[in-house]
Amino acid sequence: MRALMFASVASMVDLFNRDNIRILEELGYKVDVAANFLEGSVYSAGQVKRFKKELINSGHDVIDVPVPRSMFDIAGMVKTVIRLRKHMAAKHYDIIHCQSPIGGVLCRLAAASFRRDGTKVVYYAHGFHFYKGADLFNRIVFYNIEKICARITDCIITLNHEDYGAASRKFAARVEYVRGVGMNIDEIERIPADRENVRKELLIPSDKKIILSVCELSRRKNCAVAIEAFARADRDDAVLVLCGIGEQIDMLKELAATLGVEKKVIFAGFCNDIIRMFKAADMFIFTSKQEGLPAALMQAMACGLPVVCSRIRGNTDLIENKKQGFMCAYDNVEGFCKGINILLDNPKLGRKMGSRSREVIKLYDKKYVNERMREIYLSLKDENL
Repeated sequence: MRALMFASVASMVDLFNRDNIRILEELGYKVDVAANFLEGSVYSAGQVKRFKKELINSGHDVIDVPVPRSMFDIAGMVKTVIRLRKHMAAKHYDIIHCQSPIGGVLCRLAAASFRRDGTKVVYYAHGFHFYKGADLFNRIVFYNIEKICARITDCIITLNHEDYGAASRKFAARVEYVRGVGMNIDEIERIPADRENVRKELLIPSDKKIILSVCELSRRKNCAVAIEAFARADRDDAVLVLCGIGEQIDMLKELAATLGVEKKVIFAGFCNDIIRMFKAADMFIFTSKQEGLPAALMQAMACGLPVVCSRIRGNTDLIENKKQGFMCAYDNVEGFCKGINILLDNPKLGRKMGSRSREVIKLYDKKYVNERMREIYLSLKDENL
């Protein structure tokens, strides 16, 4: 038996699908991996190269597919479908697991004719683009694309309640709900807190509290609101640390300077030991406009941090307002500012909220998520017997 794990970019395979590959192997599948290993990843070129080498050394066939980043790159999308179809015809897959909005569509189009021969196609929706609050283009175009593609999909996996409800009601496919990609809670708890050394490395005085944000520095993650809220809070007892890279870094640095907080906003870049950063922080701020089920927010909760976050899909699956933290509209600078001040002025409340977060996030542990994925894969395998 053979399976294909497909994603638009290599980092998505590494970050979200290592356990899925292992589960498929345990069920008896030889697993190939297809993705764009040249560009688009949130990893550096060196990291992608090392991951590709690791896959090859582990016995996986690796297929480099130049998945286009834009839905308007018609020629690129046609090339991707042709390349995938050719590869699928040669390998005769029993299960194809695909994900990401553009890549997921192209992979399912390529796999459509092979379903007649028994190939099962799984689409893992990390977050539909026609979410509540999306613009008209997304609600019309992406909804209809997903509705059409559902007809050539054997199982759609959703990771939040909004997407599960929409897909269950409107799509002609089997729909399953899984609590994200899973958190290794035990591993996170074993990592020791290292507050003093983290502060030394980032040149943060020991008496300053750390407001942490972990995300790509992109328009979707909306980091400008975090900086604006921090500036409005006017805290001399805290710094804002942004962990991540992205196309908006120069703009965000200029914004911090314009608001007069450039000396209190630290751009820490990409952090390999991110749990160490969480455990050095006092609170977590998350201003994203769009999420499926955010890993960074889940990590913050597993580390017992109180949060101030946007009231959007995915976040609302994890956080109950005034229970594990505070929520407000993603563009509500005053709301984020208020949350910052309340949590910094009331450390006892913050610890109470952080304790609640630890209890909630246990439901998202890898052992439960992996058990669900095994059930889904096994059911598809049984259908082929």
